[in-house]
Amino acid sequence: MQTLTTTFDKIRQAVYARGFVYNVGVLAGGTALAQAISVLAAPILSRLYTPDDFGALGVFTSIFSILLAVNSLRYEFAISLPIDEDDAANLLVLTLALVVVTTILFEIALALLADPIITWTNAPALRPYLWLIPLSLLGAGFYQGLNYWAIRRQQYAPIARTRFTQSLAGALTPVLVGLVAGGPVGLLVGHVIGQMTGSGSLAWLAWRDSRAALRRVSLHGMAQMAGRYYRFPLIATWSSLLNSLGLSLPQLLLSTLFGTMVTGWFLFGQRIIAIPMTLIGASVGQVFLGTISKLKNDAPDQLKPFYLKTARRLFLLGLVPSLFLLLTGAPLFGWVFGEEWRTAGLYAQILAPMFLVQVVVSSLSQVMTVLERQSVQLVWDLARLVLLAVVLVGAAGLGGTAVVVFYSASMTAAYLVLFGLQWRALGQFAR
Repeated sequence: MQTLTTTFDKIRQAVYARGFVYNVGVLAGGTALAQAISVLAAPILSRLYTPDDFGALGVFTSIFSILLAVNSLRYEFAISLPIDEDDAANLLVLTLALVVVTTILFEIALALLADPIITWTNAPALRPYLWLIPLSLLGAGFYQGLNYWAIRRQQYAPIARTRFTQSLAGALTPVLVGLVAGGPVGLLVGHVIGQMTGSGSLAWLAWRDSRAALRRVSLHGMAQMAGRYYRFPLIATWSSLLNSLGLSLPQLLLSTLFGTMVTGWFLFGQRIIAIPMTLIGASVGQVFLGTISKLKNDAPDQLKPFYLKTARRLFLLGLVPSLFLLLTGAPLFGWVFGEEWRTAGLYAQILAPMFLVQVVVSSLSQVMTVLERQSVQLVWDLARLVLLAVVLVGAAGLGGTAVVVFYSASMTAAYLVLFGLQWRALGQFAR
């Protein structure tokens, strides 16, 4: 009997392993095509738009990211957790309803606070386009909810297709608009179109495959799920907000302190680094979430080994592109994108080690959600935000490049601490 049980466990582990690698391959394939479009578009965009235009985009996306962190109260994170399909369907509809309500509220707030926002961020070119932010929030909020539903059902091929269409729309729009219009409008409209693309196909897929469960959604069921997963709005939302502030604060402060040109260099360097890192991290991270959600219920003893193996693979996959950018950043950017972008290449060199650590730790961060240890994540996000503010303000007098150096070093240390916290949470769960 013991031998039979051991054999069954080995077979189950092998199935999980093959499924994980296959699903990562599916998502990575779609992401690779999407990133290929970004690679091809980047030299064109760098000649159609100035660093100031990209700086305006940086401020725009920073505001968008901060608001996106709270527009669904993070209930989409819970969609993959219920065993019962009806419970998950109620969570999906709850998420989409919250997106609509909060988007309307943000539209009103942005209209009332437009002038102070533009003055504080030092980005006057953005003033006529703030109304586009709620459109991006609506598109991104719907896509996130439907994306997590697809993850729950392990429908990774459709997710890969939506990534491709998002990237295609997001890359072609600024090119086409930039040929006929000056200023940052093409970049901003491209961002909106990219966020809104893909939701329709995922919505149709959800309705086609889960029509019966979705028809049984009720206000009572949504209220029950809102109460069952109350930790997500009370803790995960604040954690996500702090996380978004931590990621967005450098761009906002760089714009405030040094103007949109420095912000544009910083954003462009980040975008180029994100091409290989997104290919590696986003695909692994989403499949990792779907897999550990099942392991938690079916084979909890495999959580720690699976986490460690995934972290090791992520590090090895990210090492080559990080080293390449670390060694060639400034001259490579000057040659490919034009001499005015050489400083962006220098920033990419400085940020490369941080992105290597970040892609490993952030891709695995959903382990805190699955283990319902959002409070630990919240404390870390708050500590990182405080550290970030101290470092950026403290280094402001040394110039833009020094700020980027201190930012990269401090965030590398912060992500290493988060890795330790994730490992400790897994150990506590195992005990």
